Amino acid sequence: MKKHWTAFQITKLAILLALALMLSILEAWLLPKGILPLPGLKLGLANIAILVTLYTVGKKEALLLAILRSLVVLVLGGNFVGFVFSMLGGVWAWCAMCLLCERKHVSIFGTSIGGAACHSIGQIMAAMLMTRTVYVLVYLPYLILASCAMGAVIAFLTIPVVRALDHLGNPVIQ
Repeated sequence: MKKHWTAFQITKLAILLALALMLSILEAWLLPKGILPLPGLKLGLANIAILVTLYTVGKKEALLLAILRSLVVLVLGGNFVGFVFSMLGGVWAWCAMCLLCERKHVSIFGTSIGGAACHSIGQIMAAMLMTRTVYVLVYLPYLILASCAMGAVIAFLTIPVVRALDHLGNPVIQ
């Protein structure tokens, strides 16, 4: 039986998408390209919205949010190369976060860090597709190390939001 989305569910997702896009814009404004030590490295503030969605709404909605964010950024002036990097990284991160959030002893920190590391793997895969070479793999250990640190920062910023929603009786889930 096909499940139809209610107007409330669509509105929730639209608000979370707007949050993800706003956080992406804020990050681009606060941390211009080249300010972080590794090329392509970003803090990933939009992942706050993805993690909040994963922990308070659901897995499929978190995937949909990640895909929609990448598509909207592309439509609003992104480029195809950036879109490929975003999509491969986002899908790999989502897969890892879905597996990790189900584990009893894995916190939001573990989920976020695992997602960040897998996002790097997805981006390296995108780089291998775009450059048609495996030599970009030498960059992977540095990118994973840095992205794990960024994943910890994102978890630190996400935890109060998830706790606040839980404290409010988690109106996002209803």
